[in-house]
Amino acid sequence: MDIWNVVADRKIREAMEDGAFDQLEGTGQPLNLEEDPNVDPVVRMAHRLLRNNGFGPAWVMEGKDLEAEIQYLRQNRDRFSADEFGRRARELNKRIQAYNLKVPFASVQKLPVKE
Repeated sequence: MDIWNVVADRKIREAMEDGAFDQLEGTGQPLNLEEDPNVDPVVRMAHRLLRNNGFGPAWVMEGKDLEAEIQYLRQNRDRFSADEFGRRARELNKRIQAYNLKVPFASVQKLPVKE
């Protein structure tokens, strides 16, 4: 580590001990991660307008629909016969598989419903 990092770390530590960071705006509140500050402000505004009016990329809208159907099927499992539940689960799993191929991030993929 160079000398400037050591000095900076020491100064930050001293300021923390003196309470310099205790009265910052938003202290103790979760960070607002809805908007990326690194995105062009014009693009950010366009995304906010679309999102606030219920629009989004097709895969996002499809993901919301799938999540609603998954929850419905899980919550109403006892209302269906075993054959009917299995048929619905298989159909839903085909849609989930197609959805997982479309999404740009693996972290938003959905797990199949157990039959």
